[in-house]
Order: sequence, then C-alpha cells, then structure tokens
Amino acid sequence: MNAGTEYRRALVSNQFHRARRRAALEALLARVSGRPADLLSFAEVIDKLGVSGQSSLGVQQIPIDAIIGSVGRYQDFSRTFLPRLENDEDRWVRVGAAAESIAQLPPIEVYKVGDSYFVLDGNHRVSIARQQKLRFLDAAVVEVRTRAPLPPGANPESLIIAAEHAAFLAHTRLDHTRPAADLQVSVAGQYRHLESHIEAYRFVLESGEARDIPLDEAAGRWYDDLYLPLVQAIREQGILRYFPGRSETDFFIWLARHRAELQNELGTTIPPAVAVSRLAERVRETAEVPPPLATRLRRLTRLTAPENAGRLPARTWAQERTLDRYSDHLFSNMLFPVRIDEAGGRYAPPAESVARLLALSRAEGATLCLLCLLDHPPTPGESAAIDALRQTIAGRPAPCELLIRIGDPDHWTKEVGLLHDLIVVDTAMAGDALPVILRGLARPLLVLGDAPVELPRRALLVHDTRRPLDEAIFIAAYLAERWGVALTVLPLSNGRNTHEIAAHISDYLALHEVAAAFLDPIRPDARAVDRIIATGLGGGYDLLIMTGPARGQRTNYNQQLTAMNGAILQRWPHAALIAT
Repeated sequence: MNAGTEYRRALVSNQFHRARRRAALEALLARVSGRPADLLSFAEVIDKLGVSGQSSLGVQQIPIDAIIGSVGRYQDFSRTFLPRLENDEDRWVRVGAAAESIAQLPPIEVYKVGDSYFVLDGNHRVSIARQQKLRFLDAAVVEVRTRAPLPPGANPESLIIAAEHAAFLAHTRLDHTRPAADLQVSVAGQYRHLESHIEAYRFVLESGEARDIPLDEAAGRWYDDLYLPLVQAIREQGILRYFPGRSETDFFIWLARHRAELQNELGTTIPPAVAVSRLAERVRETAEVPPPLATRLRRLTRLTAPENAGRLPARTWAQERTLDRYSDHLFSNMLFPVRIDEAGGRYAPPAESVARLLALSRAEGATLCLLCLLDHPPTPGESAAIDALRQTIAGRPAPCELLIRIGDPDHWTKEVGLLHDLIVVDTAMAGDALPVILRGLARPLLVLGDAPVELPRRALLVHDTRRPLDEAIFIAAYLAERWGVALTVLPLSNGRNTHEIAAHISDYLALHEVAAAFLDPIRPDARAVDRIIATGLGGGYDLLIMTGPARGQRTNYNQQLTAMNGAILQRWPHAALIAT
C-alpha cells in the first residue's frame, strides 16, 4: 500500500466517523420532529404503486439529491445516505479510498420511479459522493413505470397516499379511460370519498337510464360531468394559490361536500363557478378569527381544506365576474325576492313585473329564481298566490325556479342572494331590500320601476367621482356593449380631479368600443337628487345606473350615498340599477 493510498484511507476513515455522528444526530432530530429519516424500500414502493412496465435508459448523469431509496440496503443508511452501521467502516473506507473522487469509479445502478431513484448497486458510492459534495453521479438507469405516480419527496405517509391512489385507479380504471386525469391528493383517506361520489353518480345514472352501468363507464362520466366542471372553476378563479400544498382534487372533495350542504340548506342548485367563489368567500370570512390551537391540531388529521398560508383577499363581485363579462354573460343568475304577507296586503308581484323580469332573464340567458319570503307558515290565500306565481313561470323558455322560505326575510335574502349575480326587485319591494342588499350582499340591485319598459335603451350613469372606477362603470360598459344601450355619464363631483377621472372613464369605455356622452358635473349637495331626477326625465332615459356604497365599509360617505339612492328611487319612475 503506497503512501497516497494510506493517506486517502485515513482521510476517508475520518469522513466516515463524522458521517456516523451526523447520522446519530439526524435520527434524534427525526424522533423529535416526527419527520422520517429512513431511506425508502424499493420493493415496498413498487408493491404500493403497482408496476405497469419498465425499460432501460442507459448510462446517464442523475442528481444525487433525487436518490431516495435502495433495493437492499435501505436500513443501512439514513435518508441522506449517512452510514448507520459501525461495522460498515471497512467497506466504506475501501470504496472511498479506491479513487481520489468517487466520480472516477464505475457507474452505479439504479431504478428510476417518476423523478426519483433507488439504488440497486452502489449504495456506498452514493454515501461517499454526498460527503464529497458531489451533485451528480453516472448511473445505469432502468425506468420502472407505475400505475400511480410516486410523489416528489416521498415519505411513508405519501406512500400510503400513493398506494390508495393506485388502488383507486385499479378500481375505477380512470388511468385508462381518462389518461390525462390528475387525481392526486395530499391527505390519506381522500380516495374513499371519490369512490363514494362515483358510486352515488352511478346510482343516479342507472336510475335514469334503467340499465346496469359498468363502474369504469360510471367513473368516466363522473369525471366528465361532475369533477371537471368544478375543477375548471377552481382553475379559472385561481383559488389554489391560497391553499399551498393542496391539490385540485383536495379542493374538489372539500367543495363538493360543502356545496351539497349549501344546496340542501337553500334548496337550490348551485353552479360550479358560483360554488367556488361563494364558498371561498366563506373560507375567507371564517379565517378572520384564528381558531384555537386544539382546533388547528385536530384539523391536521381531518379531511378539510387546509389553513390559509396567506389571507384570502376579498374579491368584489366585478372581479368574480370579469372573465364571464368577456366570454359569456355577466348576469348568469338573477334573484327576484317577493314578500308574501296576506295581513299586510302583500301578494305575488304584478304580472307586468314578472313579464319584464322574464324578458330580462331571457335576453341575458340567465337562470331566474323567484324567492317567496314569509315570516310565518302560509295561509290558504298566500298559498294560492304562490301557486299562481308558479303557474306564471311554468313552461317559460328561460330557466326558472321558485323557492319558498319561512323566517327572517332579510336572512334568506342574503343567504340566497349570495348565490346570484343580480338581485331584481319591483318598486314595492325596493324600500325593504335596499339596505339589506347594499350593505349585506354586495350585489348589484335592479329596481324595475313602474314604467312598462322591458329592456332599457337609454341609460344615465350617475358616477360619483370620489370612487374613480367602480362596478357601476363596469356594468354600464357591459350593457352598452352587449345590450346596445346608449350611455350618458353624469359626474357627481365636488370639483376635485373631475376631468382626470372623466378621462379615465372615457379611456375604459373606449377600450370596450363604447361611446358615451359626458354631461357637466353636479355637486353632491342637497340639490343633487332634484338635478339627477330632472336630467334623467328631461333626457328621456329609461335606466338610471348609480354608484352604491363601498363594500364592507360603514362610513358617513356610505350612509349619505345610501340615503341619496333611496331618495332617488322614491321619485324615479323607470328602472334603476345600483352597483356596489
């Protein structure tokens, strides 16, 4: 043995003892933190994931950090390939002293599963290479294809999830019928919920088609009809960026359960996009107050949406509807709340109001919901009025539904209104609905007015310049572009930045190819209501669009704005739309 080899052996022996001490410390930290420090067993991984094929990829450089397991020596080294056995010193030192750098030795042999590698031959070379701070090693690679993918950074829990995933795919055959489907989850036990969803949908299909449906067919149709629409809504609204570490399938399971609960509570069908935005809004509201520690710890083991890494920001109705404003219709769901009270002389709304409402929903391609509100069980006379209203909408070409809710009318208006894009009321209902909708719902409110005009043709936008660009302008541009409404802007201004804001509004409208006339501004003083009414009536406008109070704020400005809107509605005979 020459002096150079003797020196390398001494150096490698010293590295071995340092690595052994680090391995002992790593094992202690693993016990304290609960994080695994073991290499994965290749046989166990393959057994859980299921092999679908393999092929040789030849010799190539592989990243050492991606080596997470071993075929036969997974108990002899830690997760970072630190040596665990004292009696392994001689072989460790022999391999390490065989060359100045471990990279000079023959390639190791590995199995590749996903983006991870398992050592078949060369465990000591990998261990020494990590001590030498090497990043890559030459390896003869055999790729093993599995039915379920191996999660990045796999650990025992993720292997359990992967095994459940493989069993789910074997049961449903979705990897064959829908090969592009990505149904990975981040919490064990989720796949039994998906299997329950599929079985329930299979029952519905078999009942409707009066035949036995194979499970793989039912699973494929479930994926197309139920899973994808909800997941597409999740993608479009970018919800997952507020739930780091969770997958689309995680959120689908959580949303599907809460959507079903909400539909049962409200007695109405909730479209996927509406479910995502409204339920995410509830998540944000409940996240305002942090739960106690015990609750947070319990949630770690429950199948619920994860705690927010960051606060889910409030989104205005216009932000929620921006995509549909360009690709579809802005008002996909309209709600018409109706107070029914025989003692107070309140029955179903006039037939003309219902006819105008049906014309609006038909023009917008919207689903119309008539919400009958009572604070007591209906009397025979009230039941007859509700039946007559049901007959009025029966057989109409526009999709319509009628709901009956008994209890606090304000509560049910808010609960059901949250699921709709436009709240429509007649003049008799406007006084009751205005404060509830503008303060509690943050939804546009359309008051039909008394004049028998089905669809507006000339609109006067009364824009408060203290709010530079708001939902009133957003809606006005849409109505002008889609409905062909001629638009005139009447600035409500105290004189500051009026021309600059008017220029911004003009640029926004021009971007949407909307031309609008601009009138001289009026001041928001005691005479503003008279001037707005006079301008609207004198100009022959059949729709008034007004700025509503700012969302979620209770200020003197908001109170004044609500009071001014109420005063205008008392005198304005035509339709009026108040944005938030």
